[in-house]
Amino acid sequence: MNTVPKGWFVVRDSLPETAGGASGTSESPGGHELRLDLWKGDLPDRLPEDLGPVIVTDRDGAISPESGARSSLRNRLCQRPATWLDVDSLKDAPPVEGIPWILSRHLEEDSADVVHTVIQEARERGACAAKVVLPETTPLKRRLEVLLEAAKSDFPCVAFAMSRFNHSDRLWAMESGQPWGYLNSDNTGSTIPGLPKRSELAQRYRWQNPGSDLNRYLIFGRDVRHSLSPDWHNRLFAEKGIAARFYPWSTDNPETDLQAWIESGFKPIQGLAITAPHKQWARQAGDGIHSNCELHSAWNTLVHHEGIYRGTSTDGPGALALFEVSLGGREALQGKRVAILGRGGAAQSVATTFAEQNMEVVLHCRPGTRHESGLSYDRFTISDQPAEIAAADLLINATGSDAEESLDWPWPLELFQGEAALEMDYSRGETAFEKTLKQSQGIEVWSGFDFFASQACLQAQHLYGIEVSLHTAIEMVREIRQERVRDNYPVIY
Repeated sequence: MNTVPKGWFVVRDSLPETAGGASGTSESPGGHELRLDLWKGDLPDRLPEDLGPVIVTDRDGAISPESGARSSLRNRLCQRPATWLDVDSLKDAPPVEGIPWILSRHLEEDSADVVHTVIQEARERGACAAKVVLPETTPLKRRLEVLLEAAKSDFPCVAFAMSRFNHSDRLWAMESGQPWGYLNSDNTGSTIPGLPKRSELAQRYRWQNPGSDLNRYLIFGRDVRHSLSPDWHNRLFAEKGIAARFYPWSTDNPETDLQAWIESGFKPIQGLAITAPHKQWARQAGDGIHSNCELHSAWNTLVHHEGIYRGTSTDGPGALALFEVSLGGREALQGKRVAILGRGGAAQSVATTFAEQNMEVVLHCRPGTRHESGLSYDRFTISDQPAEIAAADLLINATGSDAEESLDWPWPLELFQGEAALEMDYSRGETAFEKTLKQSQGIEVWSGFDFFASQACLQAQHLYGIEVSLHTAIEMVREIRQERVRDNYPVIY
């Protein structure tokens, strides 16, 4: 038997319906963490012998009303082989002789030497391993420092930060050599904020082994828990046998976090996808991949090259590729009038790309706000007259909202009688914009999911030089959506 837990442990608030290994990956043996403080129903008198490795945790057990009875049960359960006891020495009953145990410390405030201090205490008190859980507010720079410190220790230690918005450092911890980590169960019941689900690990991240020398890619945004980028790129990495992994990282400080990676000692992030509200930041973060990148006011792609990050926008080219399919080629687009609802960074990038193709481009803002735009009008025009969308051949929604969500939605979609349309946002599923144009007017509408797929093709070329057809990319998105619905991930708390 291993002297410390190894692999992924699935957090349980009840016994699983079937016993056996729990990791669902080649991270064997894996196991279960039984949370007695979250338990539903009666607590078991003993654990099944075929349950596999188990960590028993009774968080705050010493201060609970039934502390004596629960601690006695906890100790009895841990008499079973391949079982470890998790003890927070500040809030739990102390371990008893003969039971292998983990000294666990959950911090409300961080301190510079906490990993060293907890490891030293664990050694002195006879624990077999240590666990350090940092506060949710811990910045990325500090999270990376702790990962490295734990990895360098000759004493078994896991260290990570709590977070509702991010769980990627849980994956980085395993990749950097920490002995075990935690997952949420796929079954309904209690879930721990910030933990990926077992199915999410296997499917979204295609986790087969930790991978110590992976190329890492990130998507940066204010909240990217729902992003399809990790699912899509990791699926492609697995199919092509590429030693890489793509992660979501929600942040309000992209510049600080990217600098943290550069200074951390970890292998540099090889590429980033950028989403709201950081596209303007990305435009300032590096040089352009090619000369016309400078025409775009916002970038959504950064590629690491010879120590610097080079950027571009796939918004315009991604939209252009979809309309090429609708109209039968790029030449058929020339001279077409394009109405873009919205005037943000993505809308401007699309407008710039379409203007380069000799198309007449109009950015449509809300009535009375035309002079608030601050935009240069030399490449496209600005309109605050909603009815003017009737003159367009192509219609694009770049507002991030529609009539179902915005009470002051001004654009009368029934006036649009053009050839094709595009919804740029997929975070809300099928939108009223799509349904209105397709069902009421029979117009071909590319969804936000199609738009994502088109951009993913371009990002695969820029980030790691792989060509993917638009048809294949759209099919990959369809399969990913089916997996997410079936297994209900990612969970948004």
